[in-house]
Amino acid sequence: MPNAFPGTGHRYLVDFRAFKVTPALTSDTSLTYVVLNSDGSAGETETVVIKTENIAPDVYLVTWVESDNATEVHIENSRRNTIIANITSSPPNFGFDQFHGTFPPAEGDAPATLTYSHDIRPLFRDMDVTCMGLRGKHLDDVAWMCTPANAQSLFDAVSAHRIPPDTAWPPERIALFKQWMDQGLKP
Repeated sequence: MPNAFPGTGHRYLVDFRAFKVTPALTSDTSLTYVVLNSDGSAGETETVVIKTENIAPDVYLVTWVESDNATEVHIENSRRNTIIANITSSPPNFGFDQFHGTFPPAEGDAPATLTYSHDIRPLFRDMDVTCMGLRGKHLDDVAWMCTPANAQSLFDAVSAHRIPPDTAWPPERIALFKQWMDQGLKP
């Protein structure tokens, strides 16, 4: 039987030498990363739906697609805390890069709690936010979204594939939304 992905619930400091990233694995299917600027301050951030597979003892394949359609494929050794990242660039700058690095736990590593602003809001496209706002569902209003009745109403619509109207959310994304609700609707 495959081993459970050990990164879930942890935050790491990944050092690729060319750049550093702090990924927080909030569930088996969700990762929020922050690229660190050269001065150590937070730069680009995104929450992505991930897939993980145990491919050898302590070795995991971790994959995702970013909002700009760039793809990441990692091979992570959880015993040695080493990583190989293969990244394709999105159009129009097609390209392929490979980085080798390490990923010790980040300072202050603690089980990750999902927040609306950081983990859930980025799952909605701008056109979804605009469209839902016209229907009285204010996805950009954190206080509105963190109200249990409003969150439940939106969850029901997303899980029934009524929104977004043009494409259904994958099960992993719906599960992430449910996990945020179960964790107490943190802003």
